[in-house]
Amino acid sequence: MINRILLTLTALALTALASCAPQIPTPAPTSHAPTAPIFATSFICQDGNLPVQNAICGNQNLAALDTQLATIIRQHLASDSLLNRDQILATQRAWLLSLPGSCHVSAAASPDAIACLATAYQAQLAMLINWPPASNDGNISAISHYLQYQPLDSKQPSLCSAIAAGAAAALGNDGTIDPSRLTGAREIAGSHGAATGTLPDGTSVTIDLYRSGLYGGYQTRARALTRGGQSIINPSSVGAYIQTLPNNGGRFGSFASQTGDYGSIDVFTLNGIPVALVSEVIGYNSPAPPGETADAALFTLSPTTASPGCLFRTYTMPPPLTQGVFSEQPSLTPFLSLIDSIQGTPPQNLAQSDLQEIVYFNAATRWMLFNMPLVVVAQNRAANATGFLRHRHDQVLDALSAWGNQNPVNQAQLSHLLNLLRPAAIDLDSIYVQQQGLSASDAEQATSLAMLELLWQATNYMSPAIGAGPVDPLTYQHYQPRYPILGSPPY
Repeated sequence: MINRILLTLTALALTALASCAPQIPTPAPTSHAPTAPIFATSFICQDGNLPVQNAICGNQNLAALDTQLATIIRQHLASDSLLNRDQILATQRAWLLSLPGSCHVSAAASPDAIACLATAYQAQLAMLINWPPASNDGNISAISHYLQYQPLDSKQPSLCSAIAAGAAAALGNDGTIDPSRLTGAREIAGSHGAATGTLPDGTSVTIDLYRSGLYGGYQTRARALTRGGQSIINPSSVGAYIQTLPNNGGRFGSFASQTGDYGSIDVFTLNGIPVALVSEVIGYNSPAPPGETADAALFTLSPTTASPGCLFRTYTMPPPLTQGVFSEQPSLTPFLSLIDSIQGTPPQNLAQSDLQEIVYFNAATRWMLFNMPLVVVAQNRAANATGFLRHRHDQVLDALSAWGNQNPVNQAQLSHLLNLLRPAAIDLDSIYVQQQGLSASDAEQATSLAMLELLWQATNYMSPAIGAGPVDPLTYQHYQPRYPILGSPPY
């Protein structure tokens, strides 16, 4: 039964990508902690925390180590490639699950347990500080396939034309325009440079930059622009501009993202005129959930105000995924639901904050895989990661096979999964080719990467250590997989 399931699974397994995140089951409280934190920590100290969290809340050294570790992890999650991000999440998940047993942490942590936790945190921190940097080479050329600065409103035609004409050449890794790469521009301050600067008339400008929380993907975001100490652009400025268009520009709210901030704010001179380009978040957290559209606005700067000059539509989700629904591909939705069902209940030794990170980043990755697959393909090529992904996939198939043979209910779910794989894979490949204009070769690679990722996500709880690192993908450059991926056309 194991071999038959494995062979059938791998033969049909080039499949879909997800659109909606599973609900996070709430772990049962295992102990009680003080209702107010004694030291600063990366999570909230409260009743119902896990024993390891309680130990951190009551020990200054552990609290400091926890904060340092969380800072390093969040920097990686905010900026790394999807592959590196997967490794970070798997590594941290497996490590966290090991702590209670390896350090013998109970409801009231002993001095020995505290010392053990400190040693473990120091080792984990050192490992993450030295984590190999991820390559995002290819992001810029790939992301330009999806973004365009399409004018929606042009109050300053010459400026608007200059932005639209130079947008493709000035795109950065995050899909926003880097003024230093824009012809005729001189950067003054902003997301792509220093937070403060001086305009040609000698007035200072400051951009409020900050590290967003989980629901901003821990990215560095921009909230406001002040000139001479006075606020001239705030979190609703772009939304207010959009709502001056007919039908409110299709926008029901004025905030620029789900977290009330912008992807970037940059101040520069364009052909000698001081301006501010304010770009909304592109992707899973864009202001029209789930990532349907994003806009950017150019404001001209006077001594006291920022006046709307241009409005651009920078991203529009392809039609089949409007509102995140695969309405014309009925095999994908039940397939994705089944993947989430197979993932099951999270381990009790993972804190709620850690579960939220897993669910959030899995959902954000699914969004990227479906809506901007060429970016993921480019990252995979740059990292030469195919061998690593095949190795991880072998482990995933072993885990799914073992899970399917545990009981009849699991066997039934796995059989249902096998029945859905073929039509879901065909649907996904069709979307890539027909709706996004990918070549047959790119669509095949994108579908492969989507399947590899989605099946790995299904095993995050049953086999938490699969895909843990740090692993240099080149280590598996010549890896010979045990199981083939036979989902490429013809299915």
